[in-house]
Amino acid sequence: MKLSIRWVIIFSAIALVWGTHLIITPSSYFMSEKILSEHMTDIMENISDLTLEESYNHLRQARNAVSFARLLLNSGVISSDVDSLSSLERYFFDQLSIFPYFSGIYFGGVDGNFIMVSRDAGLNPEGFHTKIISNSTRDRKVEVILRDRAFREIERRMEPGDTFDPRTRPWFKPVFEQKQVAWSKPYIFYTIRKPGVTIAAPCLHEDGSISGIVGLDIEISELSTFMNEIRIGKSGKAFIINRNGDMIAFHDLSKLMVLSENRNDLRLTRADEIDDIFTRKAFTSIEWSRDESNNIQLQNPVFSSLTYKGKKYRSMFSPFPDEWLPWIIGVYLPEDDYLGTLKSNRTLNIIATIIISLIASCIGLYFARKIISPVESLALEAKAIEKKNMNATSAITSKFNELQEAADAFARMKAALISSEAKLHESESLYKAIARNVNDAIIMMDHDHCISFLNPAAERMFSYSENQVRGMKLHRLLAPKRDIPLYEQGLARFSMTGKGPFINRTVNVTAIDKFGMELPVEMSLAGLQLDGRWHAVATIRNITERKKAEQLRKRLADDLHDGLGGSLTNIKLFAEMTKTQHNEKNTQKNLAAIAEISEDCLLEIRNYMNVLDDFEMHWEILVSELKQYCFKTLEPHNIKFSMTSDIDPEAPPPTRLLFIDLQKIVKEAVTNVIKHSNGDSIHIEVRVTRDRLLCFIADNGTVGQAAKSRGRGLLSMTSRAKEMGGVLDISWDNGVLIILDVHFL
Repeated sequence: MKLSIRWVIIFSAIALVWGTHLIITPSSYFMSEKILSEHMTDIMENISDLTLEESYNHLRQARNAVSFARLLLNSGVISSDVDSLSSLERYFFDQLSIFPYFSGIYFGGVDGNFIMVSRDAGLNPEGFHTKIISNSTRDRKVEVILRDRAFREIERRMEPGDTFDPRTRPWFKPVFEQKQVAWSKPYIFYTIRKPGVTIAAPCLHEDGSISGIVGLDIEISELSTFMNEIRIGKSGKAFIINRNGDMIAFHDLSKLMVLSENRNDLRLTRADEIDDIFTRKAFTSIEWSRDESNNIQLQNPVFSSLTYKGKKYRSMFSPFPDEWLPWIIGVYLPEDDYLGTLKSNRTLNIIATIIISLIASCIGLYFARKIISPVESLALEAKAIEKKNMNATSAITSKFNELQEAADAFARMKAALISSEAKLHESESLYKAIARNVNDAIIMMDHDHCISFLNPAAERMFSYSENQVRGMKLHRLLAPKRDIPLYEQGLARFSMTGKGPFINRTVNVTAIDKFGMELPVEMSLAGLQLDGRWHAVATIRNITERKKAEQLRKRLADDLHDGLGGSLTNIKLFAEMTKTQHNEKNTQKNLAAIAEISEDCLLEIRNYMNVLDDFEMHWEILVSELKQYCFKTLEPHNIKFSMTSDIDPEAPPPTRLLFIDLQKIVKEAVTNVIKHSNGDSIHIEVRVTRDRLLCFIADNGTVGQAAKSRGRGLLSMTSRAKEMGGVLDISWDNGVLIILDVHFL
């Protein structure tokens, strides 16, 4: 059923206005809500990354300080001997002075010796406290030194009642056993009543044994200060928990520690008991996976939602990526911080949308009526052109300049079409007549390097029809795989500049047909620019026969030089010998040799003439020539000869090059039998199928080890077999057996 353009435009305008607003308004709201929700997630992830970076920066200095102290002790720059501890004490003191969140740094030897420099929170709040334990088999000394901020000594005393042994401490044992850096779980430092962690690393002797453990206590209360300074929306917060559920960093430091169960000491608050409802709910909203030690297992960030007093909150928990720091970052954020304003404006947006839609509908109806009439007229003109009716005319007028200009342009286009159609038809007919009647292949390539045209000669050459290859990449279809990268590089340059190594030149390249056979071709390539893009036209000529002729000429020249040239040289040599000798017996012998060599030359020339004669080669001719040569050559030497053949009628005819090479191989084999074998018989069998040639040459003679070496004859036979695309196999068991195996392409 056909519809009227008038009512379609009217209803479309109304539907477009109302539909657009009804779709855009809700979708805009929900899309904005989705974007803001994603923005909330991004913020929580950014906060997590920022907290992660701050935590690493906080702990990295401690790790570097311990590593450097370990390096100094290992290298002997600073000694850990009891009598030489002043340098080590000074280094520990400098580290505490530089980094205010270092609580104490110490070294415990495997012999029980110990030195520690820590902040003194008792008698000397702004100073430092040094403890030195020298432990020997005869006596044990514990010395305490108090120093001020400038490292000046305030007090020095002995404490004989001190029983501290570093080898029994929890920071010593795991490092000594595992011989690697270890971090402790966060805990409350006894002296300063602040949360912290301990890092310890082994120091080694030159032989690799452990000389002691260097450790460092780090305060982590600054992380809580950092959490308090981060702004996450209006009321969002971030915190850090340990894998066992203890709070490590919280924006309110006073809530981070509580009395232990025996109320004699402080411990870290657990996340599920902290005095903050949002943190507790965020933590308990996750179904945590735990290991056998009841520690949280978390590999990737997890998200959850929670509701409190009618308000929705989003939360995220993200693990630290390194196993040596088993902490988890938590973030929670109220949804209304981002979506509250959006929700409050929803009603106002809906009312404004309805009013705007009514006004837009009225305006749309008015202009639709002014547009419909000229559009209908243009449609009638288009239908007339589609039906090749160039005589139909329709006057089109409109108050809109654009529509009037379009109508006038349409009329001019119609006139131009009438003029160009005749010229195009004439040019197209001429082009098709030329392209379809030339013997060379013509292929056109568009700006995307795809085939756009194939003439009949190209279809015959590559065994493709035009419909099969139209739109396919030219170089990937017709070029060998080994050349594709080079073609792609050249085509990229051609697309940009219209220039390339093959443009406006005639070059010899290798192409490949539908069946994968490589063809040597001569290609002339020309570029042309259409609509600002470079296209190409290739004229291709198959030069397979030319290549074969060149190869045949080279082979004939080589054989004439090596064969006839050598024979003529021998004739000359025998003639000169006969001329200088006066012994009739030697003269007759030389003349017989000259006659034999001359007869071989005549046979060689006759074979070449047969090859060069312009007639179709047949396997029967080749077999007959071989049989005649062998009978004539072997008969004077009393060597029996027999030959059988099995030729498939559908086998392809032998090439002239194969004709020559096979004759040469048989001739070399017969010569080797006469000269090197003491056998009295030889048999040749030739089998030819549609895709293969097999030739067996066998004699019953025996040969010495020297004859088995690869002389010039055997090397020549192998080379000619390879030239035919085959292989030659020779065995000396029970006589000599030569097998020639050639597969036709």
